[in-house]
Amino acid sequence: MAPSQTYWYNLTSQTVVRDDERPSEDCIGPFATAQEAEESPAVLVEYARAWLDSEESEPYRAMAAEADDAADYS
Repeated sequence: MAPSQTYWYNLTSQTVVRDDERPSEDCIGPFATAQEAEESPAVLVEYARAWLDSEESEPYRAMAAEADDAADYS
C-alpha cells in the first residue's frame, strides 16, 4: 500500500507544495488534496471572521482595544 500524498500551502510563496517537498515553517496543512490546500487561505479568513464575530473573541477584542488606547503613535 502506497503512502497517501498530502499537500501544504506555503504562505510566503503562495503556492501549493507536496508533502515530499519538505514543507517549511511558512506552510499550513496538511491537506488531503491540492485543491483544499489552494483554497485554505480563504477558508482561514472565513474562520477568523466567524471567530471575531463570536463571543469567544470578546476578551481578546477588549485587550486589543486597551493596547491600542495605550499605544503612542507619535
